[in-house]
Amino acid sequence: MKKLTVVFAAAACLAISSLGFAQSSGNFSYGTSPQNETGCELQTNGSITGGEQCQMNCTVDLLGNSTCTAASGTCLGNAVAGIKTSSGAGNVFVVRPSAVIGLLTDVTVSSKQVTTTGTTSSSSLAGVNVRVTVTPESGQAAPTVIPNFPITYDARYVQISTNLFQALATQCLAIDGGCFITFNQSTVSAHSFDWIVSGLSSGNYGVTVNWSSTLAGSGISESLTCVGPLNLTVQQNKVFSFNRLNSL
Repeated sequence: MKKLTVVFAAAACLAISSLGFAQSSGNFSYGTSPQNETGCELQTNGSITGGEQCQMNCTVDLLGNSTCTAASGTCLGNAVAGIKTSSGAGNVFVVRPSAVIGLLTDVTVSSKQVTTTGTTSSSSLAGVNVRVTVTPESGQAAPTVIPNFPITYDARYVQISTNLFQALATQCLAIDGGCFITFNQSTVSAHSFDWIVSGLSSGNYGVTVNWSSTLAGSGISESLTCVGPLNLTVQQNKVFSFNRLNSL
């Protein structure tokens, strides 16, 4: 009986040791940006508050010509995480930036706009792109980041065109401010995407996620993006080639 008890005890210790080893083989890191601020929130009137906002506006002057301001505010940002990996074959990083994105596209067409065709038009574009880069410490080979280009987390283009004002030219002239049509569309939602980093060697790596806003407009319009909060998670995993598909 004593011998049997010793065998069971040894088996239990081996199981615990194996479990601890399996748990220690994983690696996790994270970063956040922006920190300690209110996230993007859609208001009942269509406006967006909080987060990191980037905005541009297009207006019509007294002569009816459209001019647009340059994008202003916080139009790009980043989050950084550091992680260390072993030299075990098949190690990869799974990088997942998650962010709340807000978009506002507001367009107006007015009889005051100058047109040579009789058709008045305004447009608005708002979008946020995200890219991941991985920097090894000195002496290490650069890893492969898939995909190695920016991913659009959210983007929207809105355009309104009308020739109605040509038919109503006389009536519009009699109205202070002219005739106009306005269309405003706003959204706030959360997005994420997975990047895979392979070709790793033993050592430390810095993982950076960069986001940037894309804004454009014409006529009478407002374009706005909002980012925040943003979380960056990095998980070390191991790829096992069970078949040809896994080995590609």
